[in-house]
Amino acid sequence: MMEEFYRTKVKEKMIPVRDTPFIEENTVWAEFLAKLSLRAHAWVVNNADDMRVVGVVTEHDMLRSIIPPGEKQERIFGVPRAEMLHKESVVQDIMTHNVVVCSPEETVGDVLKKFSSFGIRRLAVVDENKRLLGEMTIQLLVKNLRYKFMNMV
Repeated sequence: MMEEFYRTKVKEKMIPVRDTPFIEENTVWAEFLAKLSLRAHAWVVNNADDMRVVGVVTEHDMLRSIIPPGEKQERIFGVPRAEMLHKESVVQDIMTHNVVVCSPEETVGDVLKKFSSFGIRRLAVVDENKRLLGEMTIQLLVKNLRYKFMNMV
C-alpha cells in the first residue's frame, strides 16, 4: 500500500492553483499582512499574469521582520531581514527568495524526500517555466494517508 502511495504523481494529489495562496512580489505591506492573517503562507509570483514563482512569504518571514533589533536569533531564523516593516515595505523585502519547488510529474516519494531534506512543510508545484500550478503540503499528504487507511478497514 505505501509503495503505491510513494509512486503517486504530484499532479494527482496537489492542491490546484485556484486554491493555492499567492501574492505578487511588489504587493505593499498592508495587503500581504491581510493575506498572512488568513493563511500561514503565500507563494510570491512575479505578477498575476505570468505567475512565475519568485519566492514564498510565511509567518516565519513576518516574525523575522518584526523582532526588535538585537533580539534575533539567526541560528533559528536564518538570514537577517529588514529590521522593521514600514509603509513602503513590499513582499519582496521579507520573502524567502530561494524556494524549493516540484513538478507535477514528480512522485509523492520525491516530495517526501524534499520535505525531509529541506525541513519544509510545503512545495510550490511549477511547470518548466516556474509558473505556479498549485502546491503540495504535508497536511495534504497526511489527509491522503488517513483516507487510505480508513478505506482499508
